[in-house]
Amino acid sequence: MQDFNGKTVWITGASSGIGAALARALAARGARLILSARSTARLEAVRRDCRTPETHLCLSMDLADPASIEAAWGCLQEMPREVDILINNAGMTQRARVNETRMEVYRLLLEVNFLAAVDLTKKVLPDMLVRGGGQIVAVSSLMGKFASPQRSGYAAAKHALQGFMDALRAEVHAAGIQVLVASPGFVNTDVSRNALRGDGTLHGKMDPAQAAAISADKCAGQIIAAMARGRAEVFPGGRERIGLLLQRLSPALLRKVMRKVRVE
Repeated sequence: MQDFNGKTVWITGASSGIGAALARALAARGARLILSARSTARLEAVRRDCRTPETHLCLSMDLADPASIEAAWGCLQEMPREVDILINNAGMTQRARVNETRMEVYRLLLEVNFLAAVDLTKKVLPDMLVRGGGQIVAVSSLMGKFASPQRSGYAAAKHALQGFMDALRAEVHAAGIQVLVASPGFVNTDVSRNALRGDGTLHGKMDPAQAAAISADKCAGQIIAAMARGRAEVFPGGRERIGLLLQRLSPALLRKVMRKVRVE
């Protein structure tokens, strides 16, 4: 069982939802946090809500902008903190059919959900290899395992993230570095409100499935339990996880079910 006390944990997308819940829970376990998102004000609010707020650092960056990531990394290099655990949590979803979605929206979804996580992972990995330990966590989605209508770009990015993390896990196992992919189903956060339409504008609505879903705190608790146990995968969520069983036992039935899924 991993002890988080005194560990430095870098969390992206930490200003709300699952990221903020992870921050509060890990701080309660004695971790020192680096909290990243676009909004400095919202990050500061999360930091103040954590146990021993003076030990945590807010490091704002925009994952859609590689230059912003580079600048944040440069700031972090000037501080005496080694990253023990990286949690690639930030993400952005979609509510639009393929023929309605502009290419710039697909590029943005890939940048935020996949390429930024690759970039940050590659930044912290060399030091972890030298020290012979560490943990890299990716908060993916069930959409990284199968896909539903109006989430083509999001599902594609999460499938890419899953493949990258699977390959990474195999490469760094002998070096003592743990790799966890968390693939939640529906979680009660603002993710659907912040989803992108085909033209890049915000969906702006709370989906009924999100409203009735498990809390961000419950999701974070399951992720942290999997981190502590050194597991490779965890699937927080509700009955939507039956899709994983259908995918294994009857892919044809899963495809039929997905064709009938109604997206608000």
